[in-house]
Amino acid sequence: MNKLPPQYPTRLLAWFCHEDFYEELQGDLEENFFNNSEKYGLRKARRLYTIEVLRLLRPSVFKKFKSQSGLLRNNNNIAMIKNYLLVAFRSLSRNRLFSVINIFGLAMSMAVALITIAFVTEINSYDQFHADKDRIYRINNVMVNSNGNSQPYASTSVKTGNLIREQVPGLESVATVFKGFNGDFKTDEANYSYQGYYVSPEFLEIFSFPAIQGDLSNALLEPNSVVITESLAQRIFNTNDVVGEVLKRGDSQFKITAVLAEIPKNSHLQFEALGSMSTLENAERYSYIFDWNTMWSSYAYFKVQENFDFEAFDQVLNEIAQKENEAITRYEIMLRYEGLAEIFPGDGKYNQVGTVVPKENIDAMVILTIIVIFSACFNYANLSIARSLKRAKEIGVRKVVGAKRTQVFTQFITEAVLVSLLSLVFAYFLFRLIKPEFLSLNYYISRTTTLDLTLNSYLYFFVFAVLIGFLAGCIPSLIMTRFKPVQIIKGITSMKVTGGVNIRKFLVGIQFVLSIGFAVLVTLSYKQYQYALNFDLGYQTESIFNVQLHQNDFKLVEAAFSQVPEVEEISGSGFMPSTGSLNSDQAKVIGQQDSMYVYSIRVNENYIVNLGHQLIAGNNLDDEIQKKQMVVNEEFIKKFNLGSPEEAIGTRVKYYNEEREIVGVVKNFHYGTIYNDVQPFSFIQGEGRLFYINLKLNTDNLPNTMAKLDEAWKTVDTDHDLEGSFFSEDIERTYQTLSSSVKTYGLLAIVAIGISILGLLGMAVYTAESKVKELTIRKVLGATYYNLLSLLSRNFLIILIIATAIAIPGALYIFRSTLQNNMEYVMTVGFWELASGALLVIIVAIITIGSQATKAARMNPASNLRNE
Repeated sequence: MNKLPPQYPTRLLAWFCHEDFYEELQGDLEENFFNNSEKYGLRKARRLYTIEVLRLLRPSVFKKFKSQSGLLRNNNNIAMIKNYLLVAFRSLSRNRLFSVINIFGLAMSMAVALITIAFVTEINSYDQFHADKDRIYRINNVMVNSNGNSQPYASTSVKTGNLIREQVPGLESVATVFKGFNGDFKTDEANYSYQGYYVSPEFLEIFSFPAIQGDLSNALLEPNSVVITESLAQRIFNTNDVVGEVLKRGDSQFKITAVLAEIPKNSHLQFEALGSMSTLENAERYSYIFDWNTMWSSYAYFKVQENFDFEAFDQVLNEIAQKENEAITRYEIMLRYEGLAEIFPGDGKYNQVGTVVPKENIDAMVILTIIVIFSACFNYANLSIARSLKRAKEIGVRKVVGAKRTQVFTQFITEAVLVSLLSLVFAYFLFRLIKPEFLSLNYYISRTTTLDLTLNSYLYFFVFAVLIGFLAGCIPSLIMTRFKPVQIIKGITSMKVTGGVNIRKFLVGIQFVLSIGFAVLVTLSYKQYQYALNFDLGYQTESIFNVQLHQNDFKLVEAAFSQVPEVEEISGSGFMPSTGSLNSDQAKVIGQQDSMYVYSIRVNENYIVNLGHQLIAGNNLDDEIQKKQMVVNEEFIKKFNLGSPEEAIGTRVKYYNEEREIVGVVKNFHYGTIYNDVQPFSFIQGEGRLFYINLKLNTDNLPNTMAKLDEAWKTVDTDHDLEGSFFSEDIERTYQTLSSSVKTYGLLAIVAIGISILGLLGMAVYTAESKVKELTIRKVLGATYYNLLSLLSRNFLIILIIATAIAIPGALYIFRSTLQNNMEYVMTVGFWELASGALLVIIVAIITIGSQATKAARMNPASNLRNE
């Protein structure tokens, strides 16, 4: 394997670096490269080498270049540049329609690109403010079940963090984190809700969260210590000078030991308070979180010393996992790790510590943006080539009087860059217009980004505009400069790309493939979204209003809401089914050898009736009976071979480490989403773990009813606002990914179709202008409007038909391999789902061409033939 520095940065250094500095700088760079390759690995060392070379691009290091051909030949450079700009402005002014089409076509695509640049820049800034970010890592668990299937988790057990702290040399610090520190702080005046973590003292050593009050080195050593943020201190005490103050949390008291500056938005760890982990170590009811397999809400971070031996670390992790897995039988846990920079954006691990944008979302966004940008560039190139005949004599004269190919090329590139910079101005206003819509696109974006622009953002925008101008202008510039003067003056209308395909038709075809493809994707995505919203779940969700209990007593809240006349039924549940939330554990029928995972939800006795589940055998849950009960679905009976539903009644099942009796069987229903098929499921008693109250409403005046519910809530809880939503709203949020796909493809379809139609309009105008005398003569000889329409549109319609034949199968493949991937229940794709989007684009295209045919049909033949 080649372990030398990358050759292209080395060549770049040799090209620009002054001879007096080159040998010393190259030696230093190579020394750093070999040190980094041992420390970080070859891939990162090469990246750092390239960055170091680019940082040397400054005037003090440059060699003195001798003037050569082109712009550096003599002192006329400034005058030549002025001439290029003057000719460019004159060309844009003389061809206003084509200029407007090019500017707005590029502006629409660049607006999408500006969103992407701002989004990707902000996402990549996450966690970059930590001082030792390159030495911070996180332990991840990989759960491997008995079938060999594995699932990666961002979480691990607290025990894992404690073990590597004890057994791994070369670690500077190891911090453990537990997510159970959310809730309310109480003072004598009021309650204050907050979000936080239990952490070990090393947490504040690993991460760079500066303190504005207190000493972080010992802030979390003692039990019942708490560190709060500046905003929480202001919210509770209206001051930051709160060290030593005491806050009540449940039956415990926490002493404030430090105050942190506000947590940056671009941190994957978001919190308002940090409780000391030693608080849990002294609490018997929390002893379970220190078990090896308690990995669902805890995390472990570590910071390595310089020259850390990762190979030896891998071996220790494997040894720890092998030893601890001996105590469990149903699955194995493997230990892995990832760098801080790899956490956000993430790669699809379960149990992320917060909201993490998936890497595939960013990759898809970048790819789609590139596609739209290329469409706009093709549009510019196509129209520039179409206008080349009018510029041919100008270019021919330039070449005859001595212009070089590079000078002609520069002239066209200057025009393209000027158009791109003008487009950037309009694109910026479009960016501001669509920014709010983008931020509300889905849960990931709204929780993680703001798209606030910085000075670097504007610099990126300018550089991007220049690059797009260069890219868009390359094709026409190269075409116009590679022929001899005689060939240019003759024109290039018959020039081919390959196999006799006209280059302008080829570029128009690509644009319409993209336009029709996005239009079809919008249609398919919307239909699938509607299918998901209207999917038959097997129980009733209409008029069900779900309210969060906020740790209030269920009976008290039930009594308050029962006084509202519009409330027909009341029940309680642990979470909302069919919204993506799942809960499961191993279940084993007493007397059988095999066990399997069974999904469940904790409910009270009214839930099954309130939501209209069909009880086909046995009885409902009874909260008055002390014995452990469960109501299972038909799939449970089938998988455990319990015979008929009636025969299953009375069967004893060990579930959640307790024996429970099956008292009833309900008809199968979809507790998951369209991504899940029906699996064994059970309703079990709430046992104090109900977090939602479900209200069935019957009202003709919803605002009035909501006001009554709010009043009833305030009789129980004055510290929290009434937080609730209808079941239909919860399901809509569940399929926000599909909804955002509809919006994304819709935006791209509008942009792509807009660019294509603008390009088609320009091509239709050009075709009509170039054939004006032919059309006039045909009209004099008796040609009708439809004859002229056929003449102008025949070639374009052929292109549209070919583009449709390519775009529809491509869009269907993308839809099935992305949006419908992993879905258990999908819609049936019919003719109109595929054809409606394509027909829309074709109809708009025909109208565009028809407008030019109408103009040609109404022209006065005498005005066009008077000079003949």
